[in-house]
Amino acid sequence: MARTKNQAWSYNAGERGENWCRAFEKCRGGIIMLEWFEMPQDEHGKPVRDPETGKPVRIKTRESLGHRDRDKAEIAAKEKAKALRDGSATARVTSLRQLFDRYLKEVSPNKVQTTRIGNARAAKIFLAYLQDRADKGEKERGPERHPSTLDKADWTGFIAARRDGKITGWPRRCRNTQIRGDLKFVVAVLNWASGADESAPYFLNRNPWRGERRRVQQMVMPKEKDPRRPGISDEQHAALLRHSPDWRFALVAVLCRETLHRGNSVRQLRKVDIDRDRNRIRWPGEYDKTGRELVSPLTPEAVRALDSAPTPPVLSPWLIPSEQDPSQPVSRGVLANWMRQAKKAAGITEEYVGFHAYKRAGVRTEEFRKLTPKVQEQLTGTSHEILREVYDEVPYEVLQLAMEILANQRRMA
Repeated sequence: MARTKNQAWSYNAGERGENWCRAFEKCRGGIIMLEWFEMPQDEHGKPVRDPETGKPVRIKTRESLGHRDRDKAEIAAKEKAKALRDGSATARVTSLRQLFDRYLKEVSPNKVQTTRIGNARAAKIFLAYLQDRADKGEKERGPERHPSTLDKADWTGFIAARRDGKITGWPRRCRNTQIRGDLKFVVAVLNWASGADESAPYFLNRNPWRGERRRVQQMVMPKEKDPRRPGISDEQHAALLRHSPDWRFALVAVLCRETLHRGNSVRQLRKVDIDRDRNRIRWPGEYDKTGRELVSPLTPEAVRALDSAPTPPVLSPWLIPSEQDPSQPVSRGVLANWMRQAKKAAGITEEYVGFHAYKRAGVRTEEFRKLTPKVQEQLTGTSHEILREVYDEVPYEVLQLAMEILANQRRMA
């Protein structure tokens, strides 16, 4: 846009922070100059960063056009802006669809299988949502748009459409937990593309959904008000063991129940982590959510389960090895399939009853509540804050007993 009233003429082309270029008169009616920012790159094609701030270095460059023709200057500014766009690292990614494809090919393969599947699914859903908007006449909001153009309207619109099941090909209504996972994937892709990680490539000069921008614009991640977090009862546990499809499933179930640890931590135990002389389990920090190495005692029930487990025909370092590849622990996907089979055979129809339900059930017992916070953290490998916020849930029977105690106190008074 040009400005001429009471000041020297100037014209801006391109986008701020992307490929901005300005044509301007040094003085009113004088020779016209071009001004733009260059971002030097290293030998790997990544931007050179300031060692103090860590931000990409931007160098302002100017050159004289050698004439006073404003029309020609506007054309020159537009051509320079286009050249800056085509010659920058951001030119390697021109659309959201292309960016998702690169992420799925270059980043997702390094993740576990369940995460890879989730990434691919989230990408399809978000692109389908954008395609729906394009089909409804909003072509500028389709999947072929540049990633830097995402805004708050895309955030809130996706949440509403996903919650109501109004995305083509994905008609099922979703709870906030699923929507949150989909949005986290998009945020992860944008962080990766904008070089938030020093080891990542650099495709975006500006992340449109960066954390501070989301906070300022109140782009809040959806959160369940009343999440479904059931525990597992003794009767359900016994029924699952009766219908266990494999000894590995039964061993994981018992150890989850007896150790109050997550199934993912249990399945990645090595044989060397079990100290049978002192009946202890060592929980390696590399496989635990807290990142801390912990030690907890083995209960008699856990010892019996370990003693009754068969010895695999092929030697493996893992306590619960994969049947197909003994060099690897049993996978989360296999355990999840076994849980579905056992629940169906046992007639358990309650949703969200799985290996994690063992930990929830143990944390909610009266005996566990009486332990000090530090002991609770050491036993479960979970911070006390998370134990209270996520796992703890007051059973109705406890509330009923509390009301009786209060009523008795009133009568005595």
